[in-house]
Amino acid sequence: MSSCVSARSPSVPVWVDGRNIGRRGGTGIATYAQGLLDSLNAGGIGAACLLDHAPGQPSPPVGGMIRKLARFAHALRPEMRMEDVFPPFCADMYRIAHVRNATWGRQMALRAAVPPTVMHWTSPLPLRLEGALNITTVHDLIPLTSPGLTGIDSRRFRATLNTLFATMDIVATVSETTRQEILAHFSLPAERVVNLYQLVDIPAPVLPAIRQAAPVAEPGCFVVVGRVEARKNIERLIAAHAQCGTRRALVIIGPDGDDRPRCTTMGGAPVRRVQWCERLSLLRAIHDAHALLLPSLAEGFGLPIVEAMALGTPVLTSRSGATEEIAGGAALLVDPTDTADIARGMAALDSDDPNDPLRARLIADGYERADFFSAPRQGRRFVDFYRSLGVSGHERF
Repeated sequence: MSSCVSARSPSVPVWVDGRNIGRRGGTGIATYAQGLLDSLNAGGIGAACLLDHAPGQPSPPVGGMIRKLARFAHALRPEMRMEDVFPPFCADMYRIAHVRNATWGRQMALRAAVPPTVMHWTSPLPLRLEGALNITTVHDLIPLTSPGLTGIDSRRFRATLNTLFATMDIVATVSETTRQEILAHFSLPAERVVNLYQLVDIPAPVLPAIRQAAPVAEPGCFVVVGRVEARKNIERLIAAHAQCGTRRALVIIGPDGDDRPRCTTMGGAPVRRVQWCERLSLLRAIHDAHALLLPSLAEGFGLPIVEAMALGTPVLTSRSGATEEIAGGAALLVDPTDTADIARGMAALDSDDPNDPLRARLIADGYERADFFSAPRQGRRFVDFYRSLGVSGHERF
């Protein structure tokens, strides 16, 4: 079975799925998708966002039994036809594909009147576009490598990836750590799995807006950013915060994850929780923080690491895995399973001396490391990769 989406398209050789773009609060995948789209257009390749709703209209509503039944019925049909339009969209396609995959474990094929050269799916979606070279980006294998740290069913996740990898032409990742894990867990030729990293860019013109954003955390605190769940190591971090002797508050910013670790003060300086804030306020909290703490138990990339470095904030993160790779020697590394080691790291960063050599080194090295993921450098990597696939474009970088 397949469903159809048609698009009368100008010469746009790449489509990027818009499944996560524009979501309230944003995610690492949303940042990746937007960065890819912007880079390809800035680099002269030309890319369009494939949506599940007409441009300018809201995303399809989520709930309601009638809507669920309608999606189930659509997933049964061999086709979903649309008028030729541009930018391309197919109404509710992501949810319908999810229903099809959850019910029968099958992928949904899309057909376009004039398909692009490449369809880039920015997360493991049960979709493929016929007539195009299909790429999917896998951000992590945490449900397989650390199944106890996520609510995602590992067997279903593996089955979805097996189906996906059988039909995708290329599998992209955001770190060499994840690339090596994919090659270890799946029988894929090494040349079909590529690490592209991702764009993390906070341009200088945005800094005044960040400084003027509504504050959500007091300046000089320790800040933690991300979904609040077991893999973020929250309870061990709070215990280390109590042990290290600091007077600085620990501010945890992020929504609830698959589980709800305790976020209560264990003595000493206070622990505060901010469940959601605007993007600029989040960046202000990172900018104003004494240090960003991310001693995660598992990550595929670690977006806050680079954001903090780009804003001149020292970073403490986990030794080994993707966090150490992305930090690139510009962060203070700790053993995430050792509360005492995390506490020692926090104590080492607690100095108020503006000339403290550790903080000075981390800030300087952080700026240099963040530049590796900046728009000019990461954009070049994206564009060079697409040119290696035979996708042409004008030189702009």
